Amino acid sequence: MVEHERLFSKVLPVLKSKLEEMNLNGYEGITIEEIWNYCLQKKWRKKNLDEIRIHEAVSTIFSLKASEIVNYLQIQQFQSTNWFSEVNQEELRELLNPVNNNNSDKENV
Repeated sequence: MVEHERLFSKVLPVLKSKLEEMNLNGYEGITIEEIWNYCLQKKWRKKNLDEIRIHEAVSTIFSLKASEIVNYLQIQQFQSTNWFSEVNQEELRELLNPVNNNNSDKENV
């Protein structure tokens, strides 16, 4: 389900056009929904979307740069990644509270 489906359905041809442009420029793997979410969360986050005019939405979408969207998607990926998903609880405790079993530190004092 897409947020703000009414506006989304009206600008869908523009989103498709922007996606085709990005694909032609070598930015493959991006979806229409990702472009839409970028607009919602970055370009229109302070606007009331029920009051946004279609020509404003179209202008915003056409003015998007691929690098903006790619940067946004990378940041989203970093924020959603659980860096410790493959580490069990014992390993995590060792990483956070290492026990110094190395006697070489005492010998060098």
